[in-house]
Amino acid sequence: MRMSVFFYAYLPMHETKDNGQIPLGLNEIGIETDLLTYPKKELADHQPNFPLIQISQDELNSEGFWSKNKSDVVLAYTWLHEAYNPLIERIKSVGKKVIVKADSDGRIGYPWLPSHLSTPLSEELTLEHAIEHIWQRLPSKFLHRRALQIAKQRIRQIELCDAVIIESPDALSNLNYFLSFWEREDLIKKTFFVPDPVSSTFIEAEIGTKQDIIVSFGRLDDFKQKNTFAMINTIVEFLEKKPKFVSVIFGNGKELINELTQYIPNVVADRMQVLGFIDRDKISQILSTAKIIFIPSRWESFGIAAAESLCMGCSVVATPIESFRYLTMQGFSGSLSANRRKESFLAALVQDEAKWEKGDYNPQKIAEFWRNRLDRKSVAQNIADIAQKLLSV
Repeated sequence: MRMSVFFYAYLPMHETKDNGQIPLGLNEIGIETDLLTYPKKELADHQPNFPLIQISQDELNSEGFWSKNKSDVVLAYTWLHEAYNPLIERIKSVGKKVIVKADSDGRIGYPWLPSHLSTPLSEELTLEHAIEHIWQRLPSKFLHRRALQIAKQRIRQIELCDAVIIESPDALSNLNYFLSFWEREDLIKKTFFVPDPVSSTFIEAEIGTKQDIIVSFGRLDDFKQKNTFAMINTIVEFLEKKPKFVSVIFGNGKELINELTQYIPNVVADRMQVLGFIDRDKISQILSTAKIIFIPSRWESFGIAAAESLCMGCSVVATPIESFRYLTMQGFSGSLSANRRKESFLAALVQDEAKWEKGDYNPQKIAEFWRNRLDRKSVAQNIADIAQKLLSV
């Protein structure tokens, strides 16, 4: 069996993300796999550890290209967006199997509220946002003719492809409820849960002695999704209550974090490190001794920062969204807030710290549990098993 992975936006930074780890894992388990992407100047000198093929959109949409492509199965990142339907039709026309990578929380259309509407009106008080909040909550299918058209196109993609993989069990439930709502239960047999993989940096690193450290990291300048304002306010209050703890914050958005923390008392500020962007080896060093990662995101398709931290023996404190309900594993490896309010986040952090204090967490066991599941070879094997079933039909 041979496979191709299609991800139009691939850049060098994606080699450590699921977009690059999946082809690496597939090759490591013996499945010859390449990655197809659009040409970019950033890829001129980039040589990943898997075949990388840059090809134009016109070529990708031609039947001639796919008839010459030697892959039996194509794993395509489409986010279940209708714009990719013609591409899937071309691939299917030459007899290949197509697995769609949803990269989603499963809230792909009505009756689900779009994930971005979890941003409160107080942070995005515009007429357009207010109207969308009201419109999306109207109960009648008849009033959602536009939603019906979107649903038809996304359902059409699931009709066209052979399988859809989505990143958490609850996201799978969301997707299947969407199909059931639009009376397409027959397509549920095509949907599968497969988590995103974690790079070997975190799978193979040693875990140190855990200290009273709480970390937060990622694209923190994306403050609507990452809920950065609530994150900082909650960390400050937590440090006030827990004088032994220190906070380490890193990733994109250092200027924003500095702005939000410029007026906090010195007794707290002295225990907050804001590092900005750091390399991956430094991340694993920090996580090796940290106890808790705090991620109050409003939505995530998976949450790779949480997954990396779990593989380093940390616990996760997060919002009760689909992927984090999976990654905290009913309290085995973390604590969820009751809702998205700051008071709830603080309560979850205090609860999680108490679990560490009582000895409820074993960092080695947390790491072992998640490394077995999120190692790229394990994830690749899950995908390969789905592909093999499709080819045997």
